[in-house]
Amino acid sequence: MKLKVLAQFDGKVILGRCGIGNNGLRKYLASRVKLRSDPYVPMESGTLKNQVQTASDGSVLIYSQPYAHYQYHGKVMAGRAPKHYTGSALTYHGAPMRGPEWEKRMLADHAGDLEKDCAAYINGRKGG
Repeated sequence: MKLKVLAQFDGKVILGRCGIGNNGLRKYLASRVKLRSDPYVPMESGTLKNQVQTASDGSVLIYSQPYAHYQYHGKVMAGRAPKHYTGSALTYHGAPMRGPEWEKRMLADHAGDLEKDCAAYINGRKGG
């Protein structure tokens, strides 16, 4: 005889019982993404990477410097505002590690590490 069981549960309640409700895990993950992305963020003076902010709910990292957009896309911009892309690639200090689309490149290298960090957080240990 076959028997199917449908288990229903409220993930928020379970996470709350573990002490990681109220977006705790999301905020922790954002902090780990920020930390692991740091070596990939373009750096000349360090302002872009050092002034990154995390949204209050931990959902996004905000690079708010006026030049962050073109640094992220890696293309030279020219002209008066609104500037236009020239099609030329930017040259980065610290390349090839530092450069455009830094979080995508970090995830390609460290997605497994982030999973381990979150598992350690859920189990009550801070990932390192």
